[in-house]
Amino acid sequence: MVFDGVEYTGVGTVLSIGQTASSVESGKTGLTITLSGIDPEVIVLAELEEFQRRRVTVYLAQFDDEGVITSAEVFFDGLADDMESNDDPESPQLTLSCEQRAFDLSRPRPFKYLPEDQKKRFSGDTFFDLVSAIQNRDDTWGR
Repeated sequence: MVFDGVEYTGVGTVLSIGQTASSVESGKTGLTITLSGIDPEVIVLAELEEFQRRRVTVYLAQFDDEGVITSAEVFFDGLADDMESNDDPESPQLTLSCEQRAFDLSRPRPFKYLPEDQKKRFSGDTFFDLVSAIQNRDDTWGR
């Protein structure tokens, strides 16, 4: 199926979107997505893939009689958090837990605006080398 210039390929027979859950402490909501009837080879590929922190967008779409999408709106936009699968050969299942992207804002960042940190990320970059000299400088502006 093609939507908005992107080709999507189905891998399961049943797709289940769980209820969004929120906690009283954070007020943030999450979502679980379950695929059933998946080929076990696809589950193995999914488990080997780096999925955490990847963007997950769930659309609520309307189809015409021929199965073509007529309109779609974003139902959920978040990040992949945890994935679980079962080994049942009769009905293999894969469940992906997602969290809101806003939840990522509350995570501590190990990066500081220091020359050492900048050089770890981008070797040879000297952007932050003069920051300490600038902040301690006493300039007189105008007369």
